[in-house]
Amino acid sequence: MNQISDNIKRSRVKDELAQRIVNGKFAFGSRFPGLNELTGEFGVSYVTVSKAVKMLADEGYLRCRPGVGYFVCYAKPDSKASKEVNIISTHGYYREHKEDFESGIDDFRRHGWQVRLLLGSNLYEFMGQLNSPHAYSIITAFNVNWERFSANFGHLVKRTVVLGRLSGNPEITSIVCDEYESIRLCMEHFAAQGRRRVALVSALPQSELESLRIAAWRNRVVESGLSMDWMRRHLLSLDLENQPDSRDRIAALCRQWLRDNRKDTDAVILPCCYNIFTAACREENVKIPDELAVISIGLKSSPGDGIESVDNNYRGHFQYALEILEDRFQSNRVIPGSWYFCPPGGIVSSNGNMKKNHKRKGRKNDETLEIVYTD
Repeated sequence: MNQISDNIKRSRVKDELAQRIVNGKFAFGSRFPGLNELTGEFGVSYVTVSKAVKMLADEGYLRCRPGVGYFVCYAKPDSKASKEVNIISTHGYYREHKEDFESGIDDFRRHGWQVRLLLGSNLYEFMGQLNSPHAYSIITAFNVNWERFSANFGHLVKRTVVLGRLSGNPEITSIVCDEYESIRLCMEHFAAQGRRRVALVSALPQSELESLRIAAWRNRVVESGLSMDWMRRHLLSLDLENQPDSRDRIAALCRQWLRDNRKDTDAVILPCCYNIFTAACREENVKIPDELAVISIGLKSSPGDGIESVDNNYRGHFQYALEILEDRFQSNRVIPGSWYFCPPGGIVSSNGNMKKNHKRKGRKNDETLEIVYTD
């Protein structure tokens, strides 16, 4: 009975404080009242207030600065934006794509945007910047738990673009590489070398983005005249949705696949587990590219290893993001939940030279965009 009473009190305190924040009693960025002060005001225990305030932080109304206190980070969905953009990424992802980031930042600045590059290991340390009433944000490299932003979700739908992957929520705009075009590039590149028996590695076959890639690959395999049995055996599914992400398990799968299928395979498209797969090839004495040609998607190969790669065209991703945010700033109109498909840049050889993609329009879901990007 006491537990039920405590829960009711906590919910009442949390709801009252949330209403005050939404009504503007506490401005964005202002320090929130201390727990002792709130305990006295509401006449409840310190523990009850502490849990209520933590719930507000978990939903994105507040952010906690350890040792300092809580600060308000709620922005009204209709708050007026400035030409400010946060580009948020991890240190590793930024290093890998530094030239593309710098090019994107320069483009934004040339169009009059104030740019802040925010690098860290935890997206949620930038909650205040993401929820800013003035700024837009571009998120790369992070998977986002949007429940952490439930208080500000309507605001973020208007202000946020996720770059390089699907956002994980149907209302948040994503810019991703066009998987169909990537597979087309790989298959045509291999065909020009006389390699038509092309296998595909898949980490997350049930995901929306990889399902597009698999469908494109299957269409090309059918066009090559290969059997359904061959197709079934040459989709190497690592099934990371349902199986543990164990290096030993994945390595064993790769080695077994090579033993069973390498002799009737000319080439492999490798969107994931680059180091594990290449190590398995060495252990099984499979020579790359003589016995098995490999193209990685979005993963830069090491010089001299004989592996080519698809340039995912992150520079083009930034150009799309600029076009989208320019339109939002000028018109204040948003089409929520759009996927923007950016064409890949081309095939990069193992020595670093690129065979450029043909000029192709990007696509918004299945529609044509006005933006055209070529390398």
